[in-house]
Order: sequence, then structure tokens, then C-alpha cells
Amino acid sequence: MSPTSNTNASQGPDRSAKQRALDDRVIATNSSSIVSKRSVERIYYPNEPHFFRFFVKKFQRRAPLINRGYYIRLHVIDVAVRQFLERPSEKTKVVVNLGCGSDVLPWQCMTRYPELCRNTKFVDIDFPDLIVKKCRVVKETPELSSPLTGLKTDVGSNIQLQSDQYVQIGCDLRRIPDIELALSAFLDITQCEFMFVAEVSITYMETEGADSVIKWASTLGDAEFCLLEQIIPEGKEHPFATTMLSHFEKLKTPLKSVFTYPDLKAQQARFADRGWSQVDVSSLWQIWSSDRWLSADERGRVDTIEPFDEWEEFVLFASHYCVVIAKNYPGSTTTTPNHPETVRKFKTIELPTSVEDTDIPGPRGRRRFGAPLRLRNHVGYDFLANTFGLGTNNRPRSYELYTIWPYEDIKSHHTGPGGRMCHSITDMGDYGNLLTGGRTSPSNALRDCWLFNRIVDNWEQVDDLPIPLYRHAITRLGSSNLALLVGGKSDQSTIFDGCLLYRPGHGWLECEILGPATYMPVFGGLLVCDDEPGQCLINNDRIAEGHRFYGMLAGGISQNGTVADQTLVWRLVLPVDGKPTISFEPLRRHGSESPTREEKEFRELVNRFGASSFVSTYGTLTVVGGIIANGIVPRDLDILIADFIFHKVFVGCRIGVTPKPLLIGISAIFFDGQLVIMGGGATCFSMGTYWNPVCYTIPYDAEYFGKTQMLEKEPYGIGIWGYQKVAEITEQAKRQHTYKLRENDRAAVKIDIPRLQINTADTFLAVLKASKPVIIEGSKLGSCTKTWSPDYIVEQLGPDREVIVHEASSSKMDFNSKNFAYVTKRFGDMMKEITDGHKLYLRALSEGRPSDQPANIKADFPQLAGDFQLPDELSFVTENEFSSVLRITGPVNMWLHYDVMANVYCQVVGSKRFILFPPTDVDQLSFAPGSSSSSIDVFSELESPSLAETYPHEAVLKPGDILFLPPLWMHTASPASNLGVAVNVFFRNLENGYSAGRDVYGNRDLAAYEKGRQDVARIANAFGKLPPDMRDFYIKRLADELLQKSRD
Repeated sequence: MSPTSNTNASQGPDRSAKQRALDDRVIATNSSSIVSKRSVERIYYPNEPHFFRFFVKKFQRRAPLINRGYYIRLHVIDVAVRQFLERPSEKTKVVVNLGCGSDVLPWQCMTRYPELCRNTKFVDIDFPDLIVKKCRVVKETPELSSPLTGLKTDVGSNIQLQSDQYVQIGCDLRRIPDIELALSAFLDITQCEFMFVAEVSITYMETEGADSVIKWASTLGDAEFCLLEQIIPEGKEHPFATTMLSHFEKLKTPLKSVFTYPDLKAQQARFADRGWSQVDVSSLWQIWSSDRWLSADERGRVDTIEPFDEWEEFVLFASHYCVVIAKNYPGSTTTTPNHPETVRKFKTIELPTSVEDTDIPGPRGRRRFGAPLRLRNHVGYDFLANTFGLGTNNRPRSYELYTIWPYEDIKSHHTGPGGRMCHSITDMGDYGNLLTGGRTSPSNALRDCWLFNRIVDNWEQVDDLPIPLYRHAITRLGSSNLALLVGGKSDQSTIFDGCLLYRPGHGWLECEILGPATYMPVFGGLLVCDDEPGQCLINNDRIAEGHRFYGMLAGGISQNGTVADQTLVWRLVLPVDGKPTISFEPLRRHGSESPTREEKEFRELVNRFGASSFVSTYGTLTVVGGIIANGIVPRDLDILIADFIFHKVFVGCRIGVTPKPLLIGISAIFFDGQLVIMGGGATCFSMGTYWNPVCYTIPYDAEYFGKTQMLEKEPYGIGIWGYQKVAEITEQAKRQHTYKLRENDRAAVKIDIPRLQINTADTFLAVLKASKPVIIEGSKLGSCTKTWSPDYIVEQLGPDREVIVHEASSSKMDFNSKNFAYVTKRFGDMMKEITDGHKLYLRALSEGRPSDQPANIKADFPQLAGDFQLPDELSFVTENEFSSVLRITGPVNMWLHYDVMANVYCQVVGSKRFILFPPTDVDQLSFAPGSSSSSIDVFSELESPSLAETYPHEAVLKPGDILFLPPLWMHTASPASNLGVAVNVFFRNLENGYSAGRDVYGNRDLAAYEKGRQDVARIANAFGKLPPDMRDFYIKRLADELLQKSRD
């Protein structure tokens, strides 16, 4: 039978031209889908054979949100099919892909699970026209056809291609008798177990036809069904649902089943009513969060593949897709609802909501993931701002102003911070508003902090964070001028595991975490402080001894990529001197060992990610928006009012306006008896972007909702807030230097480098990825720590062996001034002189080719090399080793410098003190252009104001300690004993980017920097003939533009 006649027969005469046009548009959805799947295949599975590439002519990298969405779609189908194949059976396994499109599931399974596929047949079914094209690709592609034996085409009975492993059937899914006839042509159906897969396919069919397919599949004996398709769990009015439905309507491929089966409960009943004895239903977000489907390690792997921070948008997408796993085996358990109705112990109400006049032309309010700011004009009128955030095309360096009345005297220009998103602004009362961190891209966090003074109406830069952070949780401590910061992300995959206290004039102080390991580090969590009257007795100059604050930390996303199930009470103690301490413990009522039902309900609903939260002076907690562990927040719980003290929910609130706002990325603020919501919205996967169209004003008094008997009178308000104009931030304000702020604390605050034990290679890889220095203790370096005495070393190497050493005239060596000489000494003489206190330092070079070959202890000092070994846990270092350097130190300091390569410094004999500075301090430490060394005497200046804006990290190494030095961390060292012996191993941790050519010491700058310096010279020459003022003007503009590019 020819393809043409095959097609005509399978389409049948009963399809009108209009209906066939719809079929063609459904077929067209395959083209977009496979481009996205090809993107996932190439990026997420680099080490597997790629099969989508044969159906996609040109690779197009999709956005991270789309990649992750298609990844979880592909993954859940893969797991479901693998579990079906693993089920013991004597029957032939048959995997039928209904509406297969150009999916490559058969080849993926045969590659990944060859043993499981030995008694398996894969069947693809789709429209005839599409199957004809797919057949042609398979025949013409050896990588697709070679695994298939007994291959033949145009078999008849709608069978386009048949082989021992794989069959293609070109047939409309509505023609069930024809499909069953085709299956019977090459299968004994009674001796088969079937797995039917329908990934976003039958939802395009009329609901009655789709239901017929589901019912028919249940009649074929032993069978499973995996359905993945869209749902609208909060109704078609939900902004994501509205956008999704509109998208498919515009494509003229409307979703059919979604209205009849809008949620998980309806989908479960759908299958149970059509003959399936066991039905499990989950949303894609629940799949992502379940260890049954996705291990924590796999979620961690996915998180490292590409920069990603669209968590709320991913949850929106994944909550609007369901996965049904239905089974019909003998003995299958009868279906019971796994999504029962939740009975709440609190009321839900609708809040009266006002919106601004929408007749004003032009886009406005279109920014999300900003932060709210309260402002005041010179005559004392208050207004609000939604600061920075993500706009329609970029991260604007501006904020949008909102007022009740159209004031004319609002300042519309400020100097201050650069554009950013996912930052925080904390209202510190009379002290001002503290802006903290944020990010440009997910891999580029910011550390700068700014204070907005409402009295003088301007920004001033204050102390930077010790590390860059975004999506951190921060709260003002009562009515003090202090703030507590917990968690956050410092790059695309590293969660900050500490807590910081902000104190004006003293900057950020690290808190010591006490007690058992109750706290799980998170980002995007909910942090509040109990604002109890009389609690805060603190001024800027003195803290009462042992003063305490307490509050709650809830939710956030943890390292395993799910919303954390933690609701903790924190207690912060501030001593007069010394480090603040903080402890965490599970939230429970006093004297209660197990949580009550009310507490469980409270935890479930306050454990959110990306929510706004507020606590009143009477302990009433208000939570607005965000997402919960189960997915999107139900509309009746958009705003939650709860008792913070007794851990129970008072009331759930829905916003009484149409269209409903999307409470994602909003800027929410309480002001004079009102809750004001500005901005917000989300990218709705590949289906468009939704922006909240207006500002929402909600008369609101949390104490009113906390009454046991609610009053008849509604909360009051003073008017309706609306957009007025944009205030631009056009240039950066001059930083207020830390040492000028600090009257009693003029020195930089040293940070202790953490000590840890590393037991696995993966643990070291995590340390390497975090790119923060650590001291590795408890590892075995071989016998060297016991045997390498001065006499032993001389005996092994020979007293007459000659080496080149640094002989210094001062104990403070300076590479730039060369206050030392390179001299040749016999080894025995050198060791004796060092022991006697002479200022000598050996940095061993290659024995054979010192001018062009890196040092290697095995080649240069084989007599000692056998005594030294890196622990197995540092196998990455061994496998990527660049050089291994023997260092023997007398009483001299190593100058401040940086290494381009990562390295581990293994202390063998004696002890040594290191001071390290993060790469962000480079502009504070006097490194000349093109130089990797500085002349600053760190140990002399560390206590002076000159280094007050830096963030020194301190380590003291003892024998057996290993210091991990990340690339570009500037460091200097001073001996803490008369003799120090160490082995310093440098290794490559970048796949590319290193400079070509000779690099004996492993500290030659990266190729991009070397080329960039040449470009800078050419740019400077291009402006050489201009007048000085014009030259300075344009070069400064270019420098600012380059700095902005580095943040994108």
C-alpha cells in the first residue's frame, strides 16, 4: 500500500476540511516541541547519543526555564517507561506512544536500558502525514535504522514501518478499531503487557474521543497508561491559565480536555471511571519534588547545568501539567483519591480591592522582582516606589513611583545603586531604608549595600556584604537600627549557609550558629522578627549585654531544589563584645513534643518561597503570595493572616478584583491601614509573559482579621494608589568609606576560614564549585608529616645539592621592589641557616628546565616524593595537576599576590598564618595593571583604616592541614614557626581560557584579560588627540559601560 493510500484510509472520509486543517495545526505543534527537546538533549545529556538532532535541522538553545520544563517532561516519561520495563513478566512488553510526533523514546530506551528492551517492542502512532516523514528520516539515518532488525516499510494496515524492535503506525487516534487492527497484525495482544504514553497529545482531541482512547487502553489486559497534559488547578481565571489558554487559542489548537478535567482530582476520577484499577496523579512540580521520580543528587546536577533562577515561573508551569500513572494489572489496588479535599480550620474571605484608573495610556508597572520603598517629598507627603527589578526588556536603573494624589514636586532623579533584581530593601525606621545585594544574572550576585535617607532624599553606599547575595531573607530587629540576614544565593548553585547581622557603623557581622544542626540553608525563605513592645532597647553606640531577639524562619528552597519543610524559631543574642550568636529550633508550642493540627496547618501554609511577610506589634503574621511546597498557592490563600505567637492561621484571603493579580515577583508594602501591591508577573513558559496590569490597594488591618469575633466594620484606607512616573538613577553615588563611618572600629573585620573534613571526592568538588577558601583537616598526607625533619630532608637530598633561594634583607619580602636576591646555596647550608633564623625562602623550580617547565616534586625531588601523597578525596587535583612545588620557609613573609590557577597548600612542617582576600577586593589592594603582586604590607596595615573596606579571611595552618586557595583570591603568608615546609599543588579547574605559551609559575593571567589589556591600549590611543576633558568624559563612559556589561 502506498503512503498516499495509507494516509487517505487512516484519515477517513468523515473529517471535514475544517477539521483536517485543525489536525494540521496540531501536527505543527510538534515542530516547536522537538526544537526544545533537542536543546535539552544537547545541554542536559552531553554524554549520551543524541537522536533529536536528526529531526531538527538547526540547534536552537532555549531559555533556561524552557529547558528545565522540557527536561522534567522527558525525565518523567523516561522513569515511567523504565519502571514498566523493570516489572517482571513473561509477556512481551509493548510501549505505545500515542501522538508520538518526532519523539525518539525508542532509541533512548534501547541505548539506556538495552537489557530491559530485549523482549520489548516500541510502537509510535500519529497522523499519517507525520509518520510518513518520520519513516523517511529513520530510513535515511544509519544511527536510527542500524539498531533495527527485520526492517520493512509500507507493510499495510496503516503500518508504515515495521522491525523486530520498533513499529510506526500512521493512523488518527480517533480510529481505535484501525489502531487495534494494526497492533494485531504484528502482536498477539493477549500475550503482551502494554504501556501507553500520551505526552500532550490527546488533549488536542475532542474530550469524548480522548476518553475513548483511555477506556480502550484499559481493555487490553495487563496495561499501564502514562498521561502528561495541561490542567488548570485554580481555574481559567488564574493568570498563568489565562495566558496558556490564550496561547493555544492563538495557535488555533485549543486544549479540549482541560475544562472537563481541570485538576488532579478530576483526572484521577477520569481514569478510575474508565476501567483503570490503580490511578496515581501528580503535578509536574510534585514530580520534581519527589525522590521517587527525581533524586536530590539529580536535582543538584540539573541545577549546575546552566544559570537558573526562574523558580516561581517553573513552579507555575509545572503546577499546570499533570502526570497520570494508571495501571490495570491483576491484583492492582483499587483507586483511592490521593488528593483528598483539605478541611481547613479557618475561614476564607474576599478582601475588597481597589485599582487605579487604567485609562492612562502606555505600559506602566511592568517590572517584577523589585523591592518596595517608602519615600517622602519636601512638604511631608508620602509616596511609594517599586525599585529596580526586571522590566520588559532589561533590568532598569530606575524605580516607578506610586501616589494617592498626583503630586507635582516628586523628585524624579537620584544618584545611587545600579540596576538589579532579587534584592531587598529593609525599612529601618528613622535610620533609613537599607538596600542589600541582589543580582544581574543568576551567576552574578551583587554585594553592594545602600542606605536611602528619607530626610535628605538620597542614597549613600554603606558597607558591602562579605559575599555577594541575592534572594536572601532579611528583617529589621524590632524597632532597632539592626537587621538580620539569613541564607540567600551567592551564585547560580551556592546557598549561603550563614547568618549576618547589620549594625550601622560596624557593617556586617557574621553570627555564630549554636546548637544542633537544625537549620537547613535556604534561599528565598520567609524571615520575621517578633516586634514585641519594649523589646528593643538598643541605640547605635551600645548594646545591652546579652540582649535577645527572636523570630521565625520558614520555607525557602534548599540545596536539593525543593521548598524546605522547615519552620524554625530563631533566637539571636547580642553581646557587648564578641560575635553575635544565633540558634534555631523547630517551631512548637511550649511544652509540646508533637505539633498540633493547627501547627501542622500553619507550617504547611507559611513554608513558602518568594513570599512577602510582615509581623504586627501584636504578633499577627501576614504572608502574601509566593509558592508553597505543593505548588501554586490556592487563590483563597493569596494572603494569609496567622498568629505568630501561637502558630495558627486566622484567615485566608483572596483578592477581590478581576482579573486576579499574579502574586509572583511583586513588591508589597503596608502603609497607613492599607496593603499596596505594585508590579509583579511572570514568564509563562513559552506561552507569553503576564504582567499585573495595575497597582492594587487593599484596605487592611491585620489586627482586625485576628479578632476571635470579626467586626462588622471593614478596615479603613486613605485612598487608591496609582502609578505616577519613573525616577531614573543615572549615576552612582560616591561610596561612603567604611573607615569614615566607623568611629570605634576602624579596622577590617577578619573572617575565619572554616575548617572541615572531606570524606569523598564529591565533597571536594562541591568545595571547588563554591570557590571559597577552606582548611581541610584530618586528611592523610603520607609519612612526610612525621619524617620530614631538617636532618632527614638534607640526608635524602644530599647536603651539597645546589638550589636557588630568595635571600631577603627584610622579613617582609616585596616582589615589586625586589628587596631580596636570588642566590645559589647548597642544601645543607640553606637548612642550617634557616634553622639559625636567616631570612631565606625556597620556592623550588624544575630541576631540569627551570625557565620553561613547571615544578614537579616527583621529578625534582624523587627522594621525598614517596613520603608525600594527596588524599584520595582530592583526586580532581591529582587528575588536573599543573605543578607541585616544594616550599621551605624561614622567618620571611610572602608578598601579597594572586594565583590564576586553583591550588592546595599542604602544610607538612611548622605552622603558617595566611590572610586571603576575595577577588572583589582587588581594587582596594593596589595591584598595578597587568601585575599579580602588590606591595601592600598586609600584616602591618590590617588593623588600620586603609584596609577597612576589604574582607580579609584568616587561616593558621598546622602540620597536616590543607588550605584550598580558589583562583584569584589574593593572599599573603607569614611563618608562625622558625621553619616551615609545605607542598603546594596547582591544578587546572577551567576547561579553557588559560593563556597559551609559557607559564612556569601557574599565575599568568587568563587569555581574555591579556587580550583585553591590548584592547584598552588601542582604545586609549584612539582618544589621544582629543582635549583632556573630552577624553576623560568618553573614557569614563566606556569604563562604566564595561562595568555594566560585567554585571549582565
